Amino acid sequence: PNNLHYQSLMEADDFVDNEYWANNFNDMISGMNVLFNMLVVNNWTNQASGLEYATGTKLPVRLFFLSFHLLGVTGIGNVITSFIINAFFQQINTVKQRQGPDEKVEGGTVISGSRAIFNSSMITGTATGLQRETYIAKIKIQHMDVEVDERSALRELFS
Repeated sequence: PNNLHYQSLMEADDFVDNEYWANNFNDMISGMNVLFNMLVVNNWTNQASGLEYATGTKLPVRLFFLSFHLLGVTGIGNVITSFIINAFFQQINTVKQRQGPDEKVEGGTVISGSRAIFNSSMITGTATGLQRETYIAKIKIQHMDVEVDERSALRELFS
């Protein structure tokens, strides 16, 4: 390593043993690597001790690492996680609201969730001649990002 504080850096045992030479702020990619390692809480104390020896100062380095941990990991990480969990539960509630209770439609059809159970011997007043009487019609969504109200589509189909 070509560092002005090379000799003092060799005293940072954990930093040297783990070969964290690339974890520095000499360029953008290396700095992003250090910040990512801190974000996932990967041996950030070892990295901090290495940077303390590299810079020759302890207080600014410790303040930086501690503040990044408090703001980045604890603060922003929890906010992002809570947004993801909240979106998941909102989606579950939307699906449950769409399901609703079983609903009877004219002609003896029962809509339950996204499927309809109907008597196939008579459809729209016409005798079909089918042997088995009970069939299930189901609306299958092709793309999950498209919001389709399956129950209203089945209701329209059987009324």
